[in-house]
Amino acid sequence: MIRSKCAFPGLGLILVAAAALTPAVAGEETSQRTITPATVVMHFTEDMGVSERPAVEFNHAEHSKAIEEEGCTACHTIDEGGLVTSLSATVGAEDRDNLIDAYHNACMGCHKERAAAELAGGPVTCGECHVRREPGVSERSPMWFDYSLHGRHSKAFEDKCENCHHVYDEAEKKLKYEKGKEEGCASCHGDHDDERKLSLANASHRACVSCHLDRAGKDLEAGPVLCVGCHDLDHQLAIEQMEEVPRLVRGQPDTAWIAAADAKSAAVPFYHQSHEPRTTSCSTCHHKTLKPCTDCHTVLGSEEGAGITMAQAYHLASAEHSCVGCHAITAEARNCGGCHRALDHPPSERACAVCHSGPHVAALPTDGPPPTLERVTLEALPATSDEFPEKVVIESLVDRYEPSTLPHSKIVGKLHTIIAESALAGRFHGATETMCDGCHHHTPAGTRPPPCRSCHSEVADATRDRPGLKAAYHRQCMGCHIEMGIEKQGCTDCHAAREVQS
Repeated sequence: MIRSKCAFPGLGLILVAAAALTPAVAGEETSQRTITPATVVMHFTEDMGVSERPAVEFNHAEHSKAIEEEGCTACHTIDEGGLVTSLSATVGAEDRDNLIDAYHNACMGCHKERAAAELAGGPVTCGECHVRREPGVSERSPMWFDYSLHGRHSKAFEDKCENCHHVYDEAEKKLKYEKGKEEGCASCHGDHDDERKLSLANASHRACVSCHLDRAGKDLEAGPVLCVGCHDLDHQLAIEQMEEVPRLVRGQPDTAWIAAADAKSAAVPFYHQSHEPRTTSCSTCHHKTLKPCTDCHTVLGSEEGAGITMAQAYHLASAEHSCVGCHAITAEARNCGGCHRALDHPPSERACAVCHSGPHVAALPTDGPPPTLERVTLEALPATSDEFPEKVVIESLVDRYEPSTLPHSKIVGKLHTIIAESALAGRFHGATETMCDGCHHHTPAGTRPPPCRSCHSEVADATRDRPGLKAAYHRQCMGCHIEMGIEKQGCTDCHAAREVQS
């Protein structure tokens, strides 16, 4: 959480960054005008009604350059808590009219003073600031906070977490630091100011910019203080990554058993330490807080968990935060998508035992050793034979083309290599025959699959959502090639053209 002691007025213009407008999509061509990351669009809050004129687009970078000698205090107050993000002249404005007057007096007053001093000034008439424009596309990129950036800050502060993290003490009515209760800023700071509790945007700017200014004034290594430094994608990508990112330790166990108190299935061994490097931050799994999943997601669901039960939190395939959902996203990545794109959404019944591999709740050790992680070693592929053919000739529906020869063992060998290189895939495909599901769906594992034509006739069976044989072959083979980026997608890549008889 962000250190801040400033109270903001309940009324005020929301300084909505241009990101609140239509965001630009990477690689997407657009004819709309662009809005720079340094541009702040100034809107009324909902409770203040509708503005009579278009919102002002305030270019922070141009103003910062113009008043470089005066510095931030030309517009903002710096108190014991650091930089106050609101305009100094608006503090204490109690209603709409007073707030409008405060902005106009401050901005136009400054412009007139600078013009009188023969300095670069600014607009002094309504239409010069409140300009009617076509909707803009923002170039602003949201700032992220990953393990590397956290590590750099921890190193700069010599691992003194209290420089950034705090909790609110209801009894003493003040902020304080409590070790072991560090959480993400968004767990307390929301979209809007709530009395003394600042919005995430205001809290972040107040704490981060204040700290960067303070460190720069002491000739210490400091971060950016202008919008473009944090909200421009190129600047973000240029942030140096630590070669060895330190583990973010907050008392979490390296491994743990996951099970409900009255669970009927076996417990799940969870390897927390091995999951951490596969995420960008703790919030990847823990949302806004760093609480255990079961604190909010109970067996029957709770208000804190938005009604999502414990089982759903772990198993909901459509949720990227759930175990199954995250695994599904990983499985649908380029190297796995060839098979997983055509399979039913996980988890399959056969996958249950892969995770639920521990003892039952009644037998869970209370003081014994935690679960250990062992990498799965895949079985070697069998030698080619009638049961495991090297090639398969597909000669059904031969008409304009010659039969197609499928390099069966080569394909299976490639899948075997992909699985062996992934700890996740290896754990779910520990038995070699499970990889056969990608092509031979609906066939029990370990049994010889029947020919495709035994289920798919030449004519589609609409009543059972079963495509015809030709469509089944092409959807299976070409669909995999497209997903895996394999160039062979044309007719004669698989079938030699048949000579036309005269």
